[in-house]
Amino acid sequence: MKISFLFIVLAFFVFIKSAHAVQSTVTEAEGYSCMGDEKSRKRTEQDAMIDAKKNAAEYTSTYVKSETQVQNFAVQKDIVTAYSNAEVTIIEDLDKGWYKDPSAGDCYKIKIKAEVTPDQEAMKRIALATAGTGTEGTLSFPVAPPPLPGTESPTAQGSQATPDVVVVPSEQTYVYMVPNTTGIYFYDGFWFRYYEGYWFRAPGYGSRWGMVAAVAVPRAVANVPPEYPRYLPPTYTRIPARDLQQHWQEWDRTREWNNHDWFRNELKADVVQQRQALIQHERDEHQKRRERISQAQEQHRLEMEHKGQIARQQQAQHADKLDHPKSKKEKQERQQKERKQKKKKKPKKAKQIKKEQKRG
Repeated sequence: MKISFLFIVLAFFVFIKSAHAVQSTVTEAEGYSCMGDEKSRKRTEQDAMIDAKKNAAEYTSTYVKSETQVQNFAVQKDIVTAYSNAEVTIIEDLDKGWYKDPSAGDCYKIKIKAEVTPDQEAMKRIALATAGTGTEGTLSFPVAPPPLPGTESPTAQGSQATPDVVVVPSEQTYVYMVPNTTGIYFYDGFWFRYYEGYWFRAPGYGSRWGMVAAVAVPRAVANVPPEYPRYLPPTYTRIPARDLQQHWQEWDRTREWNNHDWFRNELKADVVQQRQALIQHERDEHQKRRERISQAQEQHRLEMEHKGQIARQQQAQHADKLDHPKSKKEKQERQQKERKQKKKKKPKKAKQIKKEQKRG
């Protein structure tokens, strides 16, 4: 059976300080079924839906395990159980229809968007197994991004403060980014964020961020380096956040920014090349700094290890010296001398006790 997935993770994999929190994942999956001799069309459609739900849960489980370093077999087993018994809720039928298979006859295919919620009891066991450890036991999930600037607390009106943006070119479309900030994008009605090697997505700037598989990040977003806004000129036009929310669809449809000189300048091949070259140069310099720091740390580690070896050798030499026959003889003579001194002291003590008894 042919199975195809386009996996879009919207789960928030922060694992699991809030002990009984259950993480859900939104994914797209396809299911297939063929009529055969005994199936009705309705039953075939139902079986295709069951297949799609099963595939959604299985792929989510596979993704979670691939993004997690698990050494504990019991915990790994609980992860499998959590998604084997997952609740799959259909959000939307994306595509469905009948087709003719040369070998199987009339078949039905359905593509769904579904929310996969793992089994709560299994997640509780994982929480208990990983509680009380600095690294959440043997599990290591992608790090959740910290709050964005302006979202640490609600504004006076009770909503999160969405910043103004700049528009940057990406192929034949517009991508909006937060100026002087790294890796925060707005595209096609969603906010995207690149953080610590992972991509996240949210419906609003101050909303909860869910992790997105890299293959599911829109190419228009992935094509723009996260550092791009930092290399725009200071006079580059900023777009108010309110205008963005109200007009971004209209701007895309009418190609609004292509009418402005400052954006047309940004489209020029030499300008794009210059931006890319500067970004790559800074990345190279940053990598060199990291390598120098790493080399210095490694050198320090080797020096400390060498000092430790010398100290251990000196301790071993000292122990060998104590075990030397001459040392043993000296030790025995010293012990004998001490015993003799104790014997000499005893009579004196006994005489003193008798004198005290007579006086009494």
